[in-house]
Amino acid sequence: MSTSSGTGSVNHRTGTHRTSLRAQSSASSTSAPQKPSLKSKTALRKSSPAALGVGSSSPAGSKSGNGGDAGVPGRVRVAVRLRPRSGEEMIADADFADCVELQPEVKRLKLRKNNWDTDTFEFDDVLTEYASQKRVYEVVAKPVVEGVLDGYNGTIMAYGQTGTGKTYTLGQLGEEDVADRGIMVRAMEDILAQVSLETDSISVSYLQLYMETVQDLLDPANDNIAIVEDPKSGDVSLPGATLVEIRDQLSFLELLQLGEAHRFAANTKLNTESSRSHAILMVHVRRSLKTSESNGNSHMTKSLKPPLVRKGKLVVVDLAGSERISKSGSEGHTLEEAKSINLSLSALGKCINALAENSSHVLTELGILENNQYHTLSQVELLFLACHLNTNSK
Repeated sequence: MSTSSGTGSVNHRTGTHRTSLRAQSSASSTSAPQKPSLKSKTALRKSSPAALGVGSSSPAGSKSGNGGDAGVPGRVRVAVRLRPRSGEEMIADADFADCVELQPEVKRLKLRKNNWDTDTFEFDDVLTEYASQKRVYEVVAKPVVEGVLDGYNGTIMAYGQTGTGKTYTLGQLGEEDVADRGIMVRAMEDILAQVSLETDSISVSYLQLYMETVQDLLDPANDNIAIVEDPKSGDVSLPGATLVEIRDQLSFLELLQLGEAHRFAANTKLNTESSRSHAILMVHVRRSLKTSESNGNSHMTKSLKPPLVRKGKLVVVDLAGSERISKSGSEGHTLEEAKSINLSLSALGKCINALAENSSHVLTELGILENNQYHTLSQVELLFLACHLNTNSK
């Protein structure tokens, strides 16, 4: 993957990995969201709001036996992943324990402010720097993918500072080592294994949100896609986006490479290949299910109804990394990109909080894109936020 030389310069990626956003249900209606508890107790902080919609009302950070309710519609779940040390950090002999302590057995993370003061956060899952890509997929994405195959809409987001490994988690292709495959590749493998291409269909769009515009990563000339909301149903769609039917894994990998080549990136002090846009992969799954009725006078079963069509949507979002300008050294156009990134991440936080609190009045404070972001997320049955962090002194 090529990068531009010098801080502040911009380039397009030449291809390898990346991620995506969004989701919506075609199944049942949801109940009113529960208001989350935002108060901390004895320095213990919950990582996310309580349930959204019909899921469990327990906090996202609370423990649940036997895998909990990871696949329950309406549930917002949050996991944190610590990036392994880089070569530079190993040379410097950087020790993660100096500033962060992971407690995966109790799903907690402690951040050390100094020698005597720490903040403790509780998550649905805590993944150490030794967690494999397979383990991350099974914890974060597999329950959401299974829900999509059952007709729900599911979203997986990767959030964190630039350089913390979000794209590696979501979009790594695994060309050199299949064990490195990210969530997008593994999700498509599972979907293809569960559908029949004779009766079912899989179609994909790959977009980026760059400087407040929606652009098509599969057709760079299509750089200002309109967001359309149905006035009756409230459904949000992007009718101008390229939609590609997927028949096999190879064609999907080629699609990811094409989209990655068109995504904006820049060289900053924090990351030599810092994403300057939010990448959004949308996977539409349409399945035909045979329906039948039994004859009361015999054990014979007759097909009396047309096939039931079940639709689900998987959205994988590789959010651009938040950054402190003083540390990233962004200037000129790259500085404007950083401002746009931080502003959109702040708006996303408002949307999630508004949904958790059922506070529609927040919409009056948001712009057009943020309003559609709110309505898009309000159609999600399954939402998993994967937070990423590192301990780089920079």
